[in-house]
Amino acid sequence: MSRRRTRADRTQGAAARDARRESLFVLLARVQRGAPLTAAEAGLLRAHVEAELAEGDQARRAAAGQAAAVRREQQRTRAAEDAIAEAEQDRERALAALRDARP
Repeated sequence: MSRRRTRADRTQGAAARDARRESLFVLLARVQRGAPLTAAEAGLLRAHVEAELAEGDQARRAAAGQAAAVRREQQRTRAAEDAIAEAEQDRERALAALRDARP
């Protein structure tokens, strides 16, 4: 069973993401200026990029799941609206039959 993320989890994750991105921007600025990176900095750059890619992939999967859920609910709503319209037509036919049956 998966554990739901708490507000503290989200806040902590956002802080870690902000710190990672700040570090990433610093490293990218150094590379852009032509400053050589140490092996440790190059490893950190790679780790940051991989983390950003993984988060992007996760966000896309979550968005796709949400879009699928919306489509399912739209289909359910259309089916319910169709059932309501059919029930209203049945009611109208039944009322018409009762009116026609009156002497």
